[in-house]
Amino acid sequence: MPPAEDVVSFDVIVIGAGRIYPSFWTQWTHGIAEFSDMPMERPPAEDCMYDLFRAKYTTKYLEDYIDNKSHVGQTLRDRVQFNTDVQAIKKINGQWQLLCVDTINKSPRELLSSKLMVANGQSSVPNIPNLPGKEHFNGRVIHSIDFGQSDVIENKLVQHVAVIGAGKSAADMVYEAVKAGKTVSWIIRKTGDGSLGAAALAPIDLPTPYKNGVEASQSRIMASLQPSYLIPYRSWWTWLLHSTGIGAKLVIKIFSLLDNSVRKYAGYRERNSDKGFQKLEYDNEIIWQNGTAGGCHFADFWPLVAEKVYVHRGNVRLLKRNELYLSDENGTHFPCDAVLCGTGWKSGLDMFEDSTLVQLGLPYSKDIESEEETAKWEKLVGWADEQVLRRFVMLRNPPKHYHKYEKRTPYRLYQTMAPLHDDSILFMNHVVAGAKLFAAEAQAIWAVAYWDKAFKLPSVTEREKDIAHMIAWNKRRYLSNGELGHFAAFDSVPYVDKLLDEIGVTSHRKKGWLGNMFAPIMPADLGRVWHEYLS
Repeated sequence: MPPAEDVVSFDVIVIGAGRIYPSFWTQWTHGIAEFSDMPMERPPAEDCMYDLFRAKYTTKYLEDYIDNKSHVGQTLRDRVQFNTDVQAIKKINGQWQLLCVDTINKSPRELLSSKLMVANGQSSVPNIPNLPGKEHFNGRVIHSIDFGQSDVIENKLVQHVAVIGAGKSAADMVYEAVKAGKTVSWIIRKTGDGSLGAAALAPIDLPTPYKNGVEASQSRIMASLQPSYLIPYRSWWTWLLHSTGIGAKLVIKIFSLLDNSVRKYAGYRERNSDKGFQKLEYDNEIIWQNGTAGGCHFADFWPLVAEKVYVHRGNVRLLKRNELYLSDENGTHFPCDAVLCGTGWKSGLDMFEDSTLVQLGLPYSKDIESEEETAKWEKLVGWADEQVLRRFVMLRNPPKHYHKYEKRTPYRLYQTMAPLHDDSILFMNHVVAGAKLFAAEAQAIWAVAYWDKAFKLPSVTEREKDIAHMIAWNKRRYLSNGELGHFAAFDSVPYVDKLLDEIGVTSHRKKGWLGNMFAPIMPADLGRVWHEYLS
């Protein structure tokens, strides 16, 4: 145990982590990427594309935010415990104990709190692949979390770069390396054996009736096209779209047109390439999200990749000195001075013991789940699955796909935040939502009301049914990505509506019938909700 002077008590602790890469562009637009109580100044025109902007402006906005927001004489920055690694969290005598280490001087610290928010989300702990021979590799291995702070692009000694990963972060690193004149090899595992294949990268200027695609996604009319259980009521419109055969065909047709536009823009089969470019084509249509996806910011991205990037589908078999060997049938190997890993993230829940994960309803190994608990949730999810299939025609016939099964149980948190049997802890931003800041602020409003006990929670039985419904819908709607029951990539608006409706606020629905349906829901609407709640 740390000495007594290193034990600090709090009423509420929020733990989290995040990093924005200066060389990257956002996938959110100006007007959406802000909190309701401090509008973001628009970046200069040279740093904007279709209302998207360089990520450094999000960094600046968040830095300004924590300096400008204060309470009882302390700014948000004053309240942040920097350079602190939370290694273990336990509940002892009704309080949360956080065992921490100072990352600078390695000294231990203990924090105690009656309430705890875990806000580390889904991208805090990098997933570093096991690369055989790494210890004998003369080059560098860098995860995307450190890419923006590295000198690998500027370093003239680094000429041959291998990028591992299928998603947006891998694509960004490929682009940066190609533009810097490096020889680039892009390595993506073959679909199957845990790999969901290449990413769908959509152009950022897809035409919509709105100012931009992100703003379109913030409208309820666009959200209504999604087969989403998070929209609790059935209007004639949602009934037509999702509970009838003709409506399901219409929805599929609309999103097939979108998918065809994305494939045509990339030109997977049309572009001339002798470097394996066609291997980058993704498997399932974007609507299903059975893999990773993102925005393609640069008009020259696909032409450059087709002309200059060597594309391989396989695993890294060996790193040796300055060579990388693949495990493909041809025994492919090539020079390599740096390996850049766009390989995603780990769960970020390792600070909890298995017993705590079980008690709180967090994902844990299915091997340690009791037979009684397994049977209980199988029954609940089975019932919910029947409801989902009854309501959503489209979800009855998913496309042929590779399904990556999860070895852990799904999240069993009410509203993806609250454990069923412990109201002293909340898990913020563990839902995978498209509009992250927007969903995060709505979660914050719900969390305040929850801890204020400002609304009556449903019974435990009803909350269990709601959680089961989320799990069942996720598995049908998002296939492999729905295995953990926390995926809502196309459902930010109905998710936020669900949270705010439960609290009983209405300010976000006071634009008239047409406005409520067609106008985008913006951070300013959440500001009106805050004022309504606080008054």
